[in-house]
Amino acid sequence: MGNYKQLTKNTAIFAIGSFSVKVIQFFLMPIVTIAMTAEQYGTAESLVSLTELIIPLCTLGLQDAVFRFVMLPDVNSKNVLSTTMAIVFGGFLLVCGGAAIAALKMDARLCLLFAVLYLCVALSNIWGQFVRGSGRVKTFAFSGILQALMLAGATAIFVYWKHWGAYGYLLSLIAAYLSSLIVLFFAGGTFRAIGFKGFDKALCKKMLRYALPLIPNMLCWWFIQVVNRYIIIYFDGEAGAGLYIATSKIATLINIFGTIFLQAWTIATVKSMNDEDKGEFNTNIFRIYSTFLICAASALMFILPLVSGFLLQGEFAGSWRYSAIGVFTAIISCYASFFGAYYGAALKTKMVMISTVAGAVTNVIATVLFVWLWGISGAFFGSLLGYIVLTAIRIVDTQKYSQMSFGWVKEIFILLILLAQALFVLWSGKFSMGVYYGVQAAFLAIVAALKCKDLIRIVKMIVQLLKNRKKYPVPQGGEENASASEICAGENAEKEGESSAVKCDGQREEGETKDGQ
Repeated sequence: MGNYKQLTKNTAIFAIGSFSVKVIQFFLMPIVTIAMTAEQYGTAESLVSLTELIIPLCTLGLQDAVFRFVMLPDVNSKNVLSTTMAIVFGGFLLVCGGAAIAALKMDARLCLLFAVLYLCVALSNIWGQFVRGSGRVKTFAFSGILQALMLAGATAIFVYWKHWGAYGYLLSLIAAYLSSLIVLFFAGGTFRAIGFKGFDKALCKKMLRYALPLIPNMLCWWFIQVVNRYIIIYFDGEAGAGLYIATSKIATLINIFGTIFLQAWTIATVKSMNDEDKGEFNTNIFRIYSTFLICAASALMFILPLVSGFLLQGEFAGSWRYSAIGVFTAIISCYASFFGAYYGAALKTKMVMISTVAGAVTNVIATVLFVWLWGISGAFFGSLLGYIVLTAIRIVDTQKYSQMSFGWVKEIFILLILLAQALFVLWSGKFSMGVYYGVQAAFLAIVAALKCKDLIRIVKMIVQLLKNRKKYPVPQGGEENASASEICAGENAEKEGESSAVKCDGQREEGETKDGQ
């Protein structure tokens, strides 16, 4: 039960930090859609998306390498961060130069805000990965809480009260990231790990060898998530892109759990790669993961009119039905991320790039065709098709790492039922709301019935984890290391035998290595 306990604890901690940011963003949507026009919102989000595009290029993709190499026991974590910061500084100079050139023909204030936002996001990604990989998950979570609170306050002032439009939107993001950076810098200990003498040329080569194949992957993720907006701009203009972005935000309710869980899952995959029972562990975790996602998505579609009525105001209000396909796509996206974690754990990143390129190419071709045929809704279908291709490749290819044994026929059947539920939402405009809720209730009941055994299994597992926690309480003084040793003590008390002892000793050594760094 040690792996399950550690995964549960990390998920709970990440939930406190990440969930707060996502919830704040969720509740800010009414303010944003009231205070901004679709064109302003589309412009601001396009600049935010552009930062996501150039960050992997200007940082050479090292943000993922930081997390993975900090967790290696034979690597000095100070050298990892110092080496990465040298690359980040060089990339920022390039961004400043590009922003200065762009300011000659574009809004200079937006260009300046874009450069500052780039630096804040880049540092937040890298310092956050360093803190998380170092085992300071509580500090990482607290930085997320502070970021959420600052985002709420800054958005209320700059967007709603001052009505600064795109400027206010970017300023609120900058303020939120800056508050998070302060926590990561001081409480996360990054200030102690940055120094000119810490640059390691040999380590830099190793990190780049790991990270460079991930750059096309990151770019393709950007294409899958963002290029649809620009295709819509070409066919329907900025306002159409704004509607697409706003309705897509509803799907983030599904991505909230996925993001929170995957932050803990990436740690668990690294630590369980060499376990003899990893196949059973991976299968059980994915069963829990998929059950929660599917049931949550079906329930969200049921209450979609209520949720969208709160989130989408003004000219955004009439587009809520598009979001159902986005909710379904979010599930497939979470599956892709789940299986993608195995590549990082195994230090095999080539197939990450290949699978994502395949998904991105499919997405672009399908979206151009579907938007031309069906308008905004076509972008959701194009994105869905891209994620299906991406996920299918990863499920098949990562079997050699995950060794999972899962009933995919039943899973696909349930997903098809959920897709039918999403299609009904999309075409429900011709029905009354009474018919809508009746049909949605039937879909929800069918999904719950098909997942009944897994739901019961989840409840039993939670009860067992709570019982073990009471029997072997985790001390509150430390973070990762104390809990790992205590868990191992509890397991060895329950399961006598050499294999259990060896496994727990291995977990304890990993925790001690973190402190040694």
